[in-house]
Amino acid sequence: MSQTATATGWHLLAAETRKLRTVPTTWVLTGIGWALVALSGLLPFVFPAFGTEFTGSSAQVAEVIDAIGGNSMIVLIVGLLAVTTEFRHGTIGRTLQLVPSRLTVLGAKLAAGAVYAVLFVVTSLALVAALLLALAVAHGEALQWGPEVTTALWQAFVGLVLTALFGVALGALLRSQVIAITVALLWVFVVEQFVAFTLPRVGQWLPFQALNSVFITEEARAQMPPNMAFLEPGTALAAFVGYVVLFTLAAAILMRARDV
Repeated sequence: MSQTATATGWHLLAAETRKLRTVPTTWVLTGIGWALVALSGLLPFVFPAFGTEFTGSSAQVAEVIDAIGGNSMIVLIVGLLAVTTEFRHGTIGRTLQLVPSRLTVLGAKLAAGAVYAVLFVVTSLALVAALLLALAVAHGEALQWGPEVTTALWQAFVGLVLTALFGVALGALLRSQVIAITVALLWVFVVEQFVAFTLPRVGQWLPFQALNSVFITEEARAQMPPNMAFLEPGTALAAFVGYVVLFTLAAAILMRARDV
């Protein structure tokens, strides 16, 4: 790749990330995501009613980090916004005039979604670290680092980057912001939940059931109802990667074929 092409690629990525930064909805969703990470990860240790004593063990630290991946819907919706906002405001035509290659534009939006996911995880980790340190000081415990923490870290990064890519691809397929967000929410919270409870052996292979199986801990698996089915983490990750690849290829094909 020539230096000119590389520079153009970096400029296009910078432009796409700037578009995400300048959309107020991105900041609102990110703030909600940070709040959910803090609440879902630390609530059991803050309120005695939950009956969980904070010990600073590596399993507890990993559980708090897993809360970051548990808020994947935030990253999914931001990924949708990376594409659908342009169609909603009619700026996609101007973007394609400046960069005639539609696949290049799609690639830049996928990269911007991945950058957002990484930044969301990093900032969430900073928030989690500060809160864990506060808990450790308050309870007089030392934070421990074990293999569970390492696993939780890579799962958070990989899971949310893949989620962002899925969101961008889905947005490129549907294009309408209202339809894309509505379909995503209904699919995750209604369709997948219904299938998971009625046909668990089928439901475990659906995209976000598979993604949840990547993050769920062995302790959580043991506490689930016996009629619930979950893929093994490695199989679940491979399944979700397959969905991401499939949706991205479909988005690339249709983006080249359809009119703006």
